[in-house]
Order: sequence, then C-alpha cells, then structure tokens
Amino acid sequence: MPARSIDSSLALTANEMPESAWNLPPRALLLLVAGGIALLLLLVIKAKLHAFVALLVVSVVVAAVAGISPTEIPGLLEDGMGDTLGEIAIIVALGAMLGRMIQESGASDVLSGRLLAAFGERRAPLAVGLTALLFGIPVFFDVGFIILLPLIYSVAQRSGRSVISVALPAVGGLAIMHAVLPPHPGPVAAAGLLGANLGWVTIMGLVCGLPAWFVGAYLFGTRIGDRLGTPVPTALLGEAREQAGARGSSAGGGATTLAPPSLGVTVGVILLPVLLIMLNTFAGVVLPAGAAREALEFVGAPVIALTVATLLSFWVLGLRGGFSRERVEKAASASLGPVALVLLVTGAGGVFGAVLEATGAGQALADLLGGTSLPVVVLAFLIATALRVALGSKTVAIVTTAPIVAPLIQEMGLSQPEIALVVVAVAAGGTVLSHVNDSGFWLFNRYMDIDIRTTLQSWTLMETFMGGTAFLIAAVLSGLLTLV
Repeated sequence: MPARSIDSSLALTANEMPESAWNLPPRALLLLVAGGIALLLLLVIKAKLHAFVALLVVSVVVAAVAGISPTEIPGLLEDGMGDTLGEIAIIVALGAMLGRMIQESGASDVLSGRLLAAFGERRAPLAVGLTALLFGIPVFFDVGFIILLPLIYSVAQRSGRSVISVALPAVGGLAIMHAVLPPHPGPVAAAGLLGANLGWVTIMGLVCGLPAWFVGAYLFGTRIGDRLGTPVPTALLGEAREQAGARGSSAGGGATTLAPPSLGVTVGVILLPVLLIMLNTFAGVVLPAGAAREALEFVGAPVIALTVATLLSFWVLGLRGGFSRERVEKAASASLGPVALVLLVTGAGGVFGAVLEATGAGQALADLLGGTSLPVVVLAFLIATALRVALGSKTVAIVTTAPIVAPLIQEMGLSQPEIALVVVAVAAGGTVLSHVNDSGFWLFNRYMDIDIRTTLQSWTLMETFMGGTAFLIAAVLSGLLTLV
C-alpha cells in the first residue's frame, strides 16, 4: 500500500490541524490517549457495546476533550472512515469473493485430498495444516474453520490420533494467515495506517508467519494434542458436515460443482494474488524505470492483483466447473455479508487514528515512546498484546494499535521492510493470549467438545506460541536491518 495512506489520510499538516487541539500540553494529551483507551475497554467489556460504535464514541469524546470544535468533529470522523476504507474495502471484498469461489468449487477438497495422499496418515496433521495455510490466504478464519472441520474429524478418526493434534495445525494455519497476510483486514488496515507497502507486508508476513505456524501450531499442536488424547466428538460430526455443506452450497441452491478443479489450478488461483503483489515489490527494486517496470507494478498493485485472481476464479473454478453465471454471481454476493462488519470495525479504527493525529495526541505519544530505549517493533507488540487481552478481537487490537505507533514510525523515517516488520509485530501482539473474550476461543472450544481448561492448554497456548515466535523473528530482522 502506498505511503499516502498515512501521509494524506492521517497526518494533518500544521495548517490543517484544528488550532484548539494544540492548546493541551503533551502530558495532558498522553493522559487523554490513556483515558480514551480505558473508555474503549469499559464500553466493550463492561457495557457490552459493539466495537464499531465504541470506537466512534471514544473518537468523539477524545476529540471534544482535546478542544476540537464540535462543528469540525463530524467531518473529521467522515474523513477518517473514508480514507481508511478507500483501498481496504476493495481488497477485503475481492478476497472474500475469491475465498467463496474456492470453497464452493470443491477446490479445498481437491487440495486437502492430494496433500493427505502425499503425506500419508502418519503425517496427517502436517497435511491438514498445509491445507489450512494455503486455504487461509484468501479465506476468513471462521469460514475456513467450518469448512475444514469434517476433514479434521475424518483424519483424526482414520489415524486414531487425538482430534486436537489434527485440529491445532489446521486452525493455527488459518489464524496466522488471517493475522499477518493480505488480503485479510488486520494486516491490510495496519499497512494503510502505517504507510507500509503491501508487497513487503506479504513478504515479511510469510517470513515470520510460516516458522511461527510450524513451531506454535504444528510442533506444539501435535505434541499437546497427543498428550491430551481428546477423542473425535462424534455427536458434532454430523453438524460439522451439515454446516460445511451449507457453506459450500450456492446462495440460491445446493447444486454441486460438475468438474472439481485440478490441484494445479487450485494452487495457482490461491497463490496468484500473493505472487503478483510480491512481483510488484521486487519490480520496483530490481528493474529500471520503464515500460516493463510500470506494467509489473500495475498488475502487481494489490487491487489489480486481487481483481485478476477473482475474475480468474469466476472462470476456472466457477464457469469451467459447471457453475451457471447466476450461481457465480450469487456466490460472490453471499461472500460480502460476513465482511461488512469487519470493514466497519476497521474503518472505525481509522477514525480513532485520525482523531489522535488531529488532536496532536499521536505526536505527543510518539515523542514519549521515542524517548524510551525500546524499539518501535517491541512497543507495537506490547501495545497490541495489551489491547488483544483486553478486547479479545484480533482485528480491533490491530487497528487500534496502528494509529498509536504511526507517528513514531513517521518520525523515525523507517524503510519499507522495517515498517512491514512493525505491521507483523502488531499482528503478533493481536494473536497472543487468546482467551474467553475471543470468539475463536469459543469456536474451538465448542467443536472440539472440550472444557475451558483444556481450551486454554491447547488453543490459547498455540496462539501465544505462534504470536510470540512471529514477534521474535520480526524483532531480530528489524534489529539486523537497523544495523545494515
């Protein structure tokens, strides 16, 4: 994502800044930030107010206390929402459509079946985990979890292993892709708020996320799962198959695909947008200015890359697989319902960031953090972790943390790879310590048919190991880049 996302949508110039916002001393502005976050936690946790509304309320309160004129606040909120969602909405919507075509076409079954055949039952958790990693690139966590449930149950039954030892590599793969990789809303929003290039975010997300999955979800997951010895919840097996079937049916009927795609087509469609975005990033570094570089930068722009991949999925997964044009259209429309709520929360996080910039609180916080001995990548992780523990939502924690650390990044003049590592650190902090206020915690708890203590021993520790590993890798790489 181009740097204009932070320069034009969040960072106001001194002439544009509401003059009254500068009347408070820096210490008062810092107290205002702390009070705003405390109010946000109170509204979400105690008052049970939805995060979208809570973020808007807190933004209004912070702006008013800072002295911004009441007549200026509505326009500030609208600008923050519009600028944040300008590119994010397109990327997330296209990603949702792509994911829907993958699940409805039977591509997920083709992918999982071939991986299981290649790895065998002894390494079945690895095969299911790799399926989830690929499937998790365009598909949201909860959708992917429901679709993979029958496979998780079936593999556990056939292999005679604990269902948790098969489930953790799978849900871990979905969770880490959702946290660190575009087109998911958290990393896309953080990239926009911090001015990060999405190509570098993709590269650093993979560099940090894949080892984090291997350590936290696969190695730990299979070990703790075998130790817990949890049987397959046969009472839920029929329900899981029914829900997965409902997800895979079209919005207008339950017709099935006539010709499932090949493995090559499936993997190609899933990886195409990632490869194009990465190609865009490298073209700007390797190729000289000219027509070839401009062409690669065009097709590799996130919006264009996802548009190409989505159109390709409509054709090769939909029409060539026996779908009617009406079914493809209904599938695309049905995919947008679940992402609407996520987009609203993401946009509200951008509103909060715009208010912090307009009041000068963001700059005051940047000055304070800049005086500490902690690197910005560590501060970003710690702030995101605190918000994750308090709020539960990974996306809310990410979009609330990003505008807090954005002024510091701007002031330090970090390179694009370094900013991308900060994005990964924020996502890692938004991953660790998932507990009872996180919907993913209860989704895993219910479909594994386990108690809260076992969920904490498995799901929570897995998320913490993954987030912690991703952060450590990001911190080490950030330190090496600083030395270079």
